Amino acid sequence: MELKNKIAEAAERVLLTNGLAKTTTKEIAKAAGCSEGSLYNHFQSKEDLFLHVLRGQLKHLMGTLSSLRSLAGQESVRSNLEKVAYAALEDFASSMSLICSVFSEPGILRRHREGFTSRNEGPHRANEAVAAYVASEQKLGRVREEADPRAAADLLLGSCFQHAFQMNFLGNEETPEERIRYAGRILDSVCLLLE
Repeated sequence: MELKNKIAEAAERVLLTNGLAKTTTKEIAKAAGCSEGSLYNHFQSKEDLFLHVLRGQLKHLMGTLSSLRSLAGQESVRSNLEKVAYAALEDFASSMSLICSVFSEPGILRRHREGFTSRNEGPHRANEAVAAYVASEQKLGRVREEADPRAAADLLLGSCFQHAFQMNFLGNEETPEERIRYAGRILDSVCLLLE
């Protein structure tokens, strides 16, 4: 395994165990089986490493969103949005503690925002991708003309994020079946607005 990936995986384990504030680069290097200097060969700082780990936590959702627009006109609108809901629920649930820890460190939050701006990224891009997909389906006549694509995206992703936040806050573990049932309830409501 490439050392950078090994360091990132070790950082993820340590961050999820200790939290951002209590994690040190020394602990990460020890967990990765490398020197602290080797860590700095791949990452500028603990914050840089943290942001790398956080981006990796949303890989299912980002992968789903990257292919979403090409699904316009294929399968049903609901089944395409189900893919988004399942990926969002999975990634939000697993990354919530890291997402929330960003707000406890003003410097990291500022650098995270700056990085998003320089890469033309950000959490709003997920909503934009879903809205663009819904607008594409609208043009194909598979979504009502009066429907608001951005509102549908916000309702879907916002509901998934809020649900993951609540589950994490309450310390509740969800089975895949429970997550699927929750996604179904959200999609029932979103699809009522679209069809």
